Amino acid sequence: MKTKRLHRRTLLTGLGGAAVALPFLEAMLPRRAFAAGNAPCRFVSFFAGVEQRACVPSGTGASYTQAPGWSTVPAAARPVPTIEDIREHVLIVTGTEVAGTGPSGVTPPGGKSNPHHGNVMAPMLTGFNSEVSPHGVAGSTADQLHADVWGADTQFRSLQFRVQPIGYRQGTGGRSGTIAYDDGQPLVPQTSPSLAYESLFAGFVPPDASADDLEAHEKLIARKLSVLDLVKERADALIPQLGGYDRQRVERHFDQIRDFETRLSAAPPATGSGACEQLPEPPADPSAENFPNTQHGGSAGYSDEDLRGHLMVELVHMALACDLTRAASVMLTQEQSMMSLAPLFGANYEMHDVTHNDIPNRAQVWDEITTWHAGFFAKLVQMLADTPEPTGGTMLDTTGVILTNSGGPSAHGCSNLSLLVAGVPSVLRSGEHVAVSGHPCQIHQTVLHALGVEHDMGDLPGLQPAMLV
Repeated sequence: MKTKRLHRRTLLTGLGGAAVALPFLEAMLPRRAFAAGNAPCRFVSFFAGVEQRACVPSGTGASYTQAPGWSTVPAAARPVPTIEDIREHVLIVTGTEVAGTGPSGVTPPGGKSNPHHGNVMAPMLTGFNSEVSPHGVAGSTADQLHADVWGADTQFRSLQFRVQPIGYRQGTGGRSGTIAYDDGQPLVPQTSPSLAYESLFAGFVPPDASADDLEAHEKLIARKLSVLDLVKERADALIPQLGGYDRQRVERHFDQIRDFETRLSAAPPATGSGACEQLPEPPADPSAENFPNTQHGGSAGYSDEDLRGHLMVELVHMALACDLTRAASVMLTQEQSMMSLAPLFGANYEMHDVTHNDIPNRAQVWDEITTWHAGFFAKLVQMLADTPEPTGGTMLDTTGVILTNSGGPSAHGCSNLSLLVAGVPSVLRSGEHVAVSGHPCQIHQTVLHALGVEHDMGDLPGLQPAMLV
């Protein structure tokens, strides 16, 4: 039987204006593209708002010994792969530095001025000196440079998510809560998994909807039907027309959506107004758990960032698999994060306290914190490695993923940074630890190079040859 050909941006539409994007399928490829291996290139940037303590492995090459900062799993967190679990896919790059203002008061190219917090974001993410303006950012982050090349014909040019929904005692947003910049302009991240899911995969009502359509939509929402129920008729008609591989891919995709909807219903509401302006705001009276705050008095907040992280990672994977976007940034915690450590790490302190104060079991807690952040990177990498491409290989073969922390081993230190990189194994090394020198944005630029994006980054542009095969 002749299989059906589909446009790459095909949506299954249904009752009440519901729409479900399909994953990238063989049926969407031009007739000769499958043999040519023309899968889209993708880029994902993770950011962890905590400095590192012990994230530099012992030894280099493939026989290195993993650092405790990447391998100390917090018992209270939901299970995720560790960096060791995905070791074959990961390149650990250490030795880069963001230099600070010297005794003369001059901030070097690609460096950070004082104070550290806020000012570290510009050079860390774009490579430009932070003195361009007070706490300002010049240039574009790697995700936006990738979107310039690969995002023109996708439904979403890029996606920006933040797992920690509010800053708690710190305040929300600003330079500490944003990691995506397009020519110096901040791109406000979405912080609600529910709203992100709705904008990506769930239904909508067209502006010209009839009164009957509006009524039908409200009834369906009230019944809390799965979006898959709303498009069932067209899905049932489409699936028999697909080839065997595509049928399995669509069925697996639908299973993932239904599982995600089930767990999404148990997620707590957003705890602040960090949503993009064009989306509905989160609940006006959000719920958040409060825990004792030993160092500062009062309480420290927690909004189940652990669950939110899992949901956001799965949303990114689904968006990439559906080719809704090819560039995404995920801020796991705000820079100088003041999220409570109590629920996940058993310490009645804020996260930032671990970098300055001698809290109980400090080394253990600090290593658990950096391992916890890295777990979300590892989860996405594993999901990409498990997702086959219609063109052959897996999604990880054409996706670059990177994790950057807000500082290195010492309070406010930005030397000997350890960055995690995965993907594009035909160009980038994997399963190794390489020690280099230079600026962290050279790591970002090298990953972009592997994806066919040639663009200098910041004041100290260049590639890191040690990362290349």
